[in-house]
Amino acid sequence: MLIFVVLSLARLGKEGVDETMRKLVVLLEFAAGALFVALLAVVVPAREKRVEQPLPFNHKKHVDAGWECINCHPFADHAKFAGIPQAQECVECHEAEMPKYPNNKAMREMTELLKKEYIAKGREIPWNVVHRLHDWVYFSHQRHVTLGKLKCTECHVGVDKMTEPVSKSLFPIPTYPQMFAYNENVRKMQWCINCHEQKNVTTDCNACHR
Repeated sequence: MLIFVVLSLARLGKEGVDETMRKLVVLLEFAAGALFVALLAVVVPAREKRVEQPLPFNHKKHVDAGWECINCHPFADHAKFAGIPQAQECVECHEAEMPKYPNNKAMREMTELLKKEYIAKGREIPWNVVHRLHDWVYFSHQRHVTLGKLKCTECHVGVDKMTEPVSKSLFPIPTYPQMFAYNENVRKMQWCINCHEQKNVTTDCNACHR
């Protein structure tokens, strides 16, 4: 291909060579730009898709009412996973709190819905998982909440202000061009590494990958 270009240029005069080179440079610039855009489409992944949740849970209302994260996620301080309350626990809590909020129609309607659609039918609320970890990634809420003394909102940013159910990852993951990474998992890992380095915590691969 290169020989063909050289021979073609040799048949042209100086002006012809200059014009051909100019067009060749423009063509190469266009090809490089197209290649870069194509690489971005492959290398930089799209943002995580939103998932639909079965009920309109409002974190902000619960936080404003004085509830701590641990009240609804009871295993976060002593287990690997945080846990979620059963429908019966939600109803019992609502019924205990309703006298304080006699005009809260939404709370009463939600309580009746939980009793009718879930408790009476022996079902639990089918919350859809948002944060998924690969089998080879080890993460413990206890180590971060109890030992690391991190606030939940340091990782789940903004959850205390949410008026709608959690439908996508709440981690403050850097995106291009702030961080050019091959996929979402790499960006998440880098964010964790940055936090570990800032807090002088181990960044040994075997600490999280088992």
